[in-house]
Amino acid sequence: MLFPISGRVPGGIERKTHKMMQRDLAAARKAWIAEAKTKREQAKREASDFLAYENQNGLFADFHSCRHLFITSLERAGISPKMAQTLAKHSDIRLTMNVYSPTELAEQTAAIAALPGPPAGEMVARMT
Repeated sequence: MLFPISGRVPGGIERKTHKMMQRDLAAARKAWIAEAKTKREQAKREASDFLAYENQNGLFADFHSCRHLFITSLERAGISPKMAQTLAKHSDIRLTMNVYSPTELAEQTAAIAALPGPPAGEMVARMT
């Protein structure tokens, strides 16, 4: 299992995914910096917050933000809500839909704009 059951469940172990992500990001960042072709490029990479667990704005690359991005991306790719629920391993579709699938105003506007207009013949008949 990629992420073991929480330590709060009898028989489960504590996941500590935040520590896993910190270690993985630190290793990836170290390798990325080492791949720099010049000292100048290396210095530029070291000064950036690319692959940092916390960026310069105080935002974190935590497990839940990655999970949120994954599930939201599934929805935006047109994957069915049931499949997103299955891939997220949620027991309740409401969690998938209400927490991890936010609807943006632009998406709402696009959905309404995609609706077909009323048939012209019916509209003319109703107006007369």
